[in-house]
Formats: sequence, C-alpha cells, structure tokens
Amino acid sequence: MKYFAFIKIAQREIELISQNKSARTLLVFLPLVLYFFLAFIYQKGALREIPVAVYDGDHSEISRKVVSFIESSAAMKVTCYLSSEEDIKHFFLQHDERAVFYIPEGFSNDIYKNKPTRLVVYTNSSNIVFGNILYREGAVISATVSSGIILTRLEHVGINHNEAMGLVMPVITHAKTLFNPWFNYLYYLLPGLMTVLLQMFVFFVATRAFNHEIATGTFNELVSLSGNSPLQMLLGKGLAHTAMGLGIVMLIGLVFLAFGIPFRHLEAELILLFVILVVVNVFLGFMLSTTLDEEIFALDIAFFYNSPAFVFSGFTFPMFGMPFFNSTYAQFIPYTHFLHAFFKLYQMGTPLRYIFPNLEILGLFLLVGFVTSWTALKLRLSGWKRKQQKMVMEAVL
Repeated sequence: MKYFAFIKIAQREIELISQNKSARTLLVFLPLVLYFFLAFIYQKGALREIPVAVYDGDHSEISRKVVSFIESSAAMKVTCYLSSEEDIKHFFLQHDERAVFYIPEGFSNDIYKNKPTRLVVYTNSSNIVFGNILYREGAVISATVSSGIILTRLEHVGINHNEAMGLVMPVITHAKTLFNPWFNYLYYLLPGLMTVLLQMFVFFVATRAFNHEIATGTFNELVSLSGNSPLQMLLGKGLAHTAMGLGIVMLIGLVFLAFGIPFRHLEAELILLFVILVVVNVFLGFMLSTTLDEEIFALDIAFFYNSPAFVFSGFTFPMFGMPFFNSTYAQFIPYTHFLHAFFKLYQMGTPLRYIFPNLEILGLFLLVGFVTSWTALKLRLSGWKRKQQKMVMEAVL
C-alpha cells in the first residue's frame, strides 16, 4: 500500500523526534518551562501602585486635596514625602520612585487670585510604560482639581449644581474600550510571546527533518519506506511535525485556562488558525532542510529568519512607524499575518471571513514551502537513483 506509506513515515518520524534530545527540548521542555514562567511574570496583569514621591511646598487646603487625590490613585502609591525642593534635583539618582509630584509655594494663592498655576510632575521616563501611566494620572488629577475649583466658584455665586456642571464640563469624554478593557499585560503580551515561540520551536525542529537523516546515513531507509516518493516523505514527516506542534498549541490553551485569560470562544476558528500556522512553519522548515545539507547552516538561516518576527510583526511597535525595509521584511514572515488574524479572533471575536486575507497569505507561504521542498527532494532522489545505479554497475563489473 504505497499510497499510505506516509503513515509509517509519520510513525517513524515521531519516534525519531522523541529520541532526539534537542527536538525534545524544543517541543516539550522549553514550552513547558517558558510558557508558565512567562505567565507567572505577567500574572499581576496591569501596573498598580507605582511608587511616587510628593513635594508639597504650599501646605494649603487645596494642596492637601491634591495630595489626597494622588494617594487615592490605584495606579500610584506615595512612598516618599520630600521636605525640600532641593531634593528633587538628584532624587531619581538615589531612589526607586518613578515620579515626583511638585506642588509649588503659592499654589493656592494663585488659584484664589484667578492666576494660572501648575502641578508639576517629574517622571522617570527611561521606561516609557511608567512615563505614560504617570503622565495620564497627573493629567486626570489636574483636570479633576481644576473642575472642582471652578464648580465651587460657580455654586458660590448662586448657580445650581447641574447648571454649574454644564459650564465646567460642557463636553464629557466617554471612552469605551472594546478589546482588553482591563489594559492587562497578561492578556496582551503573553499570547503574543507564546505564539511567536510556537513558530520558532516548530520551524527549528522541521529545519533538521531531512538534512539530519542525510548526515546520519538514514536517508536511504526513508527513501525505501516512501517508495521513492517525495510526496509520501513530505506528507509523513509533515503529519508528525504538525502533531507535535499541535501539542504545543494544546499547552497554550492550558495556560489560557490556568491563568484565566479570556477569549471570544471561537475555538474552532482558533484551532484552524493554529493548524495553518504550524503547517506553514513545518513546510518552511522542510524547505531549508531539503535545500541545505549542513544542519548548522540551516539552523543559522532559520534563526536569522525568525528572530525579528516578534518585533517586526507590529506587536510592540506599529508597522506604519517602521522604516520601509523593516515593514517590508515583516511581510515575508508568516507570524506577521498570523498575529493580525489571531487578535481578530482572540480578542475581537470577528467572524472567520474577516481573516480570509491573512489566511490567503499564509496559504502562499505554505505553497512556497511545499513546492520548494518537493522539488528539492525530487532532485535529490534523482541523484540518489543515479548513485544507486552506479553502485550496481560497479558491483556487476
């Protein structure tokens, strides 16, 4: 039954993978360790209680009100109260606080005299995440205090509360966050990190699928088992590597459940997308493995190709802001197109038809990988047959 030789090849490939230490490490041990390790890192989710310092140079009722707003912010925690303005100059060099809220002397007097005054926020923005959050909190506190002062003044001249509110805030911004409204890093970063590692694990192992057999002298056994069929070889090995890759996908699902990461319950669509990602990377790995005899060189190419995937995909920085070369290179990495489709399903819950353009591009990657691998194997088998015939002729003579 030569048409079903791929089943025996798949069984043989699974045995070879299970016996190979580096393959076991990439497909079993590293995913188990890294996925749960990363999940524990981001388990807290959103940043809370960022340490900040306060300098109140006014010591007035209004300044104390501002300090109370700072203390009540869920995003911040006041861990230091400065007693001198001079301390601010060198404060960040000696302390771990990420911001200093500076209330200058005469803060309340300027307010009573209808003069504009300032709430100064010095932020240590060497980490832009902290800088953005603290700037946002400072802006909210400043707007709240300003509105409260104006509202009090209007009520003192006889305007009722509702009318005064209309004068103070004629336009109210109502932001409705549709996807990841918790701004939770666990829900955002962890899925991206796990999926890009999935691509790399599958790709690296597939890159050794054929050239390792040539290096160890077992390629003849594979040829005999396949009946000299490149298609049977690709189907058999592809089935085995896809099954191993889907084992990592199941681990991703387990992490989602264990850490309560919400998703839009499009299980069938997500499974389909993951299957396509795994198969694409299996055959792209096969493409290197069948065209490059040296395993180390093939792995170097695989690493060079995959290493920018996370950065260039637009996950950490939008692609439209990247230089032309980087954004163009990103289009030649399957993870870029997978990621766009993944977040549409995982967080937005879009119907499958909205990711068809991404699936079509992934299909092109699969076609290139399969055709190139098949062609390379065909040429290799032709050379192998000539070599076998030559050996027979020499034996006869």
